[in-house]
Amino acid sequence: MKREATFRTVERYYRQEHFDFFRPYQNPFYSVTFPLRLSALKRFAEEHEVSTYLSLCYFLTKAMQPLEDFRYRLREGRIVLYDQLDIGVTLPAPGGRFRFAYYAFEPDTEAFLGTAREKERSWEEAPQKDRLLEESERRNYVYFTALPKVPFTSFTHAVGSRDRAEPQVAFGKFYRNGGDLWVPVGLQVNHIFVDGAALGSLAEAAQQLYDQPI
Repeated sequence: MKREATFRTVERYYRQEHFDFFRPYQNPFYSVTFPLRLSALKRFAEEHEVSTYLSLCYFLTKAMQPLEDFRYRLREGRIVLYDQLDIGVTLPAPGGRFRFAYYAFEPDTEAFLGTAREKERSWEEAPQKDRLLEESERRNYVYFTALPKVPFTSFTHAVGSRDRAEPQVAFGKFYRNGGDLWVPVGLQVNHIFVDGAALGSLAEAAQQLYDQPI
């Protein structure tokens, strides 16, 4: 049973001047690429028998949850604030293609991992489908993809409408530096809602959770 995403309309948006400034832009999106240390998170994933990829997605989403800037969206011309972010990921499909899967976020890590393990098995066992996007109408998700063989230093994502505001994240090839394992993170956001200060807060919060995944 799908859980309905809940939100409230924002009557007085605290960044209204910035919103009005960036919204007319033909391309209001911008990207940053930064490394995150994942040595502890990879061990956590192995111990809990869940994919490192999904663990990366979960804890980055968990770091975003308290930061309201990542939960604002536009619906029918109105600014709304979602109560919670959920997780949309790309998964491999036959013929070198891919498909999307959706995971409802749970603040309790163990509860989420239990559900995620079951869903991962169901994806492996279920017949392959040509359907590309299962949750195409959802707006409260964070979109994730992975390029595990590409050690990128910069990344941009495909975008549709300039009013779309879902954060888009790519993880690149893991690498070692200074005895630790690292992953490049390419994050794209819409400037109508997200400024650099929020990105800095997210990078710090994500690293803390990757170092101490709980």
